[in-house]
Amino acid sequence: MKPRVLLAEPLEPGAEARLDESADVVRPAASDEAALCARLGDCDALVVRTRTRVTRELLAAAPKLRVVGVAGVGLDNVDLPAAEARGIRVVHTPEASSDAVAEFTVGLMLSLLRPFGRLAEAYRAGRFHEARAGGHGVELRGLCVGIVGMGRIGSRVARICAAGFQARVLYNDVADVGPFDFAAERVEKDELYARSDVVTLHVPLTDLTRRLVGAGVLARLKPGAWLVNTARGELVDLPALAEALRGGRLGGAALDVTDPEPAPADHALFGMPNVILTPHAAARTQGGLRRMCAVVDRVLEALRGGE
Repeated sequence: MKPRVLLAEPLEPGAEARLDESADVVRPAASDEAALCARLGDCDALVVRTRTRVTRELLAAAPKLRVVGVAGVGLDNVDLPAAEARGIRVVHTPEASSDAVAEFTVGLMLSLLRPFGRLAEAYRAGRFHEARAGGHGVELRGLCVGIVGMGRIGSRVARICAAGFQARVLYNDVADVGPFDFAAERVEKDELYARSDVVTLHVPLTDLTRRLVGAGVLARLKPGAWLVNTARGELVDLPALAEALRGGRLGGAALDVTDPEPAPADHALFGMPNVILTPHAAARTQGGLRRMCAVVDRVLEALRGGE
């Protein structure tokens, strides 16, 4: 008999086709906890994306569950202790979108430093000569970039900045990472905050990193520094960030993730010209999405007893 797999949210067509071929796939009408609990009772596996919360209560509604698959990098949406207590394997795709997110992060840096949107809009409005007058922005080359979290994505960002742009790179990580094939200096967080022109966050969401960047850290950043967050929205205290930007403490911020998500339409950050907000899309290149959805192959392999 084919294993029974509940698919909480749609995946890309190729991944769904492979899942349909090897499993009896349950597609609930909704993805809220009540709807999932109602359909999980006889399922061997659950496949979710990062939006669905896999809670202790959800797992309790699935006595036959053996595997949870997350189409994404992080596992902060899964109650891992509850899964471990039940002997449920949790698989995900940690390397699927590393290049996509790293490239997006550097793109946000460049968009903060160089006013692409404003120049394009001025040209479109017929102000060609006015738009060209004077200097616009600063170059990444020669700036100091601080990487908080030097894992898969952070190290890729560092390599692009150091080897590609000749920026100076500082980094901080709780693990003993490196050595790297590019120039990067390991420092304590306080020194990173004080010296960096651009600070970019690449740490997972844990009890230690929640609200990592609050009023205290923002006050320690180099005056005029730029902040980039493509990791998790909960890392940054948005009210404190808005206050630091209003007071002119920071040069600007670019956030692909926020808490809450999505941010309310009337949030103060939307009205600030030195802020870029994007809709949690850094990982969503065509290739990145395809690789994340390939978690179905890991789920099927785990159901067969493989590693």
